[in-house]
Amino acid sequence: MNTNVSTAVKAKIIGDYIKTPQGRAKLAASMTQPLRLRRDYTAVGRKTFLVEQLPDGALPIYDKDPDVTAYVVGEEGENILAITKPRRVLFPLFEIASNPEIPLTQIKERRYDLIERAQDLGRAQIQAAEDERVFAVLDAIATNGFDSIAGGENPDVAVVAPVSGAVLADAFALIERHDLRVARVFMNARDYADLRKFGRDILDIESQRDLLKTGLMANLWGAQIIVSRLVPVGTVYVCCEPEMFGRIPVRTELTVLSADDPKARTIGFSIFENLGIGAYNPKGLTRLTITR
Repeated sequence: MNTNVSTAVKAKIIGDYIKTPQGRAKLAASMTQPLRLRRDYTAVGRKTFLVEQLPDGALPIYDKDPDVTAYVVGEEGENILAITKPRRVLFPLFEIASNPEIPLTQIKERRYDLIERAQDLGRAQIQAAEDERVFAVLDAIATNGFDSIAGGENPDVAVVAPVSGAVLADAFALIERHDLRVARVFMNARDYADLRKFGRDILDIESQRDLLKTGLMANLWGAQIIVSRLVPVGTVYVCCEPEMFGRIPVRTELTVLSADDPKARTIGFSIFENLGIGAYNPKGLTRLTITR
C-alpha cells in the first residue's frame, strides 16, 4: 500500500478490497513492491553478498578459486554445504515463506491496521530467515577454514574486550593481503559501544536518521559499520566487497498472494521468495570473537 496516503483513505481502500476475493488478491499484489523496498532497506544479508536476479532458465553457477572451499546453503534452506570441487559451484535454490493470518472478526471490527501489521510481520520473518542463513555461511567459513594452502586461511581473531583500533586494523589486513577491500563490518550493539569510544578522528559516525534505520552506524577506514541484533554479542564479521565475496541468486523475488482460510475464518497472505545464498570467495572474511 502507498504509505503517503492518509490513514482514513487507506482504511477505506482496504475496506473496499477485503469485501471480495478479487479485491483481496489486488490488496496482496499492492503489498509486494513496498515489502521488497523495506526488506532491501533494512536487510543485513543483502549487504553481505551481491544480490542477482536470475534470468529465466539460467542456473546459479559461479566460479571459485580451485584452492578454496565454497560454502552454500543447501536445498532445504537449512544445512551449510562445503564444496571443494569442482571449480564451478552450483548454488542450490530454496524457498523462504511466511503466512500471516488475521481473524475475520477483527477485520469486521474495522481494525485495518492489522493487515499492515501482518504484512510487516511476514516481511520481517523472511528478512530474518535470510539474514540468519547468511550468518550461518559466515560462521561455517570461520569455523572450518577455506584454503588448502598451509597458513592461507584467515583465522578467528580472539579479542579481550574492549575492541581496539589495533585489533580491527589487523583484521582488515588479513583480508587485504588477498588483494580484497574491506567493505562491511557487522556487529552487535553491545560490541559497537567499544567503537563509539574511538572518537571522530578515527570513526566517521553516521548522523542521518534514514541511514541509521538500515543499521549503518559509522564508517571506519572506508568500510561501513553495520549493527544488527542478529549478530551474537561477542562476534564481529569483517567482510570484503559483496561482489567479490558471494552471491544471493534470486529465482522468484518476494511475492505476496492472497491465502484465505474459510474454515478458520481468517484472511491471510502467503509471502514467499525463492533464492540461494553462498560464498565462493571465503578469503573475504575475518571473524572476531570477543571475551568480556
